[in-house]
Amino acid sequence: MRFCVCLAAWFTAAALLPAADPMADVFARMDATAVHFKGITADLEETVYTKIVDDSNVSTGTIKLRRAKPGDVRVLFEFQRPNPKIVSYAGNEIHIYNPKTNIEQIYDVSTKKGIIEQAILLGFGATGAELKASYNISFVAAETLDSQATSHIRLVPKSKEMLAQLKQADLWVSDSLGVPIQEKIATTNSGDYTVFKYSHLRMAPELSDKDLQLKTPKNALKQRVGAGSSKQ
Repeated sequence: MRFCVCLAAWFTAAALLPAADPMADVFARMDATAVHFKGITADLEETVYTKIVDDSNVSTGTIKLRRAKPGDVRVLFEFQRPNPKIVSYAGNEIHIYNPKTNIEQIYDVSTKKGIIEQAILLGFGATGAELKASYNISFVAAETLDSQATSHIRLVPKSKEMLAQLKQADLWVSDSLGVPIQEKIATTNSGDYTVFKYSHLRMAPELSDKDLQLKTPKNALKQRVGAGSSKQ
């Protein structure tokens, strides 16, 4: 009888203990990865969903990302299908090259550099403290994605400036890698969203400036969008 009473008391006490915070484990894994994070390479699948017509457009390609130090982020997206396109970000510019038209468009994004890098680095090399400083974060569920154990978390920007560009981001953070293997980005409240899915992801690759440089033919037409000029 005494044993039963003690057992019942133990279960009662256990039930009253605060539940473990799953986000603490997620942040711990991300913090451990951030210490040594230099960049990634991966195959990329981008799905753009438009709710009003219930339509999804899927593009596939690759991504190369390097974060040499805070404020020095370089990214190269190379989409092969269905419409070839190359997008690079470095310094204060975004370059978009369309092989079909042989046109390279150049955008000066110096006034939005912080927001752009914050969006690019969602979960990639960011610490829990950095994310919590900019987003309200909630744990959605532990989920298996492509046979990988992940933690599905949701981020909502705190600042009005960022909220105007990004309404909500869902990340599926790999329990083993400490970085997202899938991201769902909603930029409006219309129900439209974009999903980025990463596969064959490699951590800390040796990437040089040359590896991340947009290479275009010499005869490509360069257009500075918004600057009111173009040059051959």
